[in-house]
Amino acid sequence: MESENNVTTFTDSIVFDVIKDIANRAEVGLKKYNTTMDREDLIASDWVQHAYEEALDMAIYLKRLRKDMLAMEEELRAFKAQKMIKDKLNEDVLRKELNSAKDKSATYPPYFSSSSPFRVGTKVVYNIVPKPNETYTDLEKKPRGWHH
Repeated sequence: MESENNVTTFTDSIVFDVIKDIANRAEVGLKKYNTTMDREDLIASDWVQHAYEEALDMAIYLKRLRKDMLAMEEELRAFKAQKMIKDKLNEDVLRKELNSAKDKSATYPPYFSSSSPFRVGTKVVYNIVPKPNETYTDLEKKPRGWHH
């Protein structure tokens, strides 16, 4: 913060935003109560009472927000748990399909290596071995019937 010729420059945008909010509140207070904080009609205990009442209001607002946040966090936990279950079921279905194919002595199409599929993290990855004179990239259509 630099001051020069009664002009103050702020390098912190958050501090500047708070200062603007304070100035706006002062304007609202002047219009609403027709006075400023320079008023002389209140004694110290009156100011403490006003501050106390504002703090009580803030406590109520915070309690309400905390209640809403806890509900949102619970929904998020349930969503994540549901997703984990869905991912596990999808993984189990894929594993059963692969085991079923092996049990039926099925052979992999020539564009899959014998080590396909394998796991990387939480995803199943297939090694694609192109047929002679063919290549497959992410931009090209993969062979029909093999989705992952």
